[in-house]
Amino acid sequence: MGRFEPLPTDPYRQPSELFGAICAACRQDTRLGVKFCTSCNVLRSDAEYGHSPRYAASRLSRFMGALADGLIPSVIGLVLGLASLGGVLELELWLGSVIWLAWFAFLAGRGQTPGKQIVSTQVIRTNGSPATRGRMWAREVGYRVVINAPILILSSLYPDSVASNLIVLAIAVIVVADGVAIFFNPDRQTLHDRIFGTLVISVRAVPQTSAELRAL
Repeated sequence: MGRFEPLPTDPYRQPSELFGAICAACRQDTRLGVKFCTSCNVLRSDAEYGHSPRYAASRLSRFMGALADGLIPSVIGLVLGLASLGGVLELELWLGSVIWLAWFAFLAGRGQTPGKQIVSTQVIRTNGSPATRGRMWAREVGYRVVINAPILILSSLYPDSVASNLIVLAIAVIVVADGVAIFFNPDRQTLHDRIFGTLVISVRAVPQTSAELRAL
């Protein structure tokens, strides 16, 4: 794959120093301050500094990856339940979650979850550097614990309480808003992406841009 002409500057400078209104890859106008070009979806820091280009993951692939991560423990639990001829029990679902966690632990250093591996996407930091293993654990596992722990505790201690039901509803609204944010953010970030300072890119092969072809 061809490369852009490198610029003699630090690729991990702050965004306010890095981004202009013209994309170095496609030479088209793009929104000021965005990480991904709004015309060709290239990560603009790659185009600016001569790195092999990376591209924004599509909104569909982000949705499918999140859906896969949510379904994998249940699917594993279903398979285990059918294998034991006992239906899907709570134990099988917990085992499915443990298997997902072990799978994630193997992938975290790559900036992936099981769902993201399936749909070929990857998490990076907003400055273009790789997401560390610690950041991935905080982003994926820590976020899920913060969201799910209150629901589990309230449903166990106060199953019929109006207050607990309202809190659970509020958490559900936050989760939905978190996912819907990718349709309104130019860099396709969820709310938790913004909290943890991350972007999601595609790791599939993509067509070369005109800027790359000129560099061959």
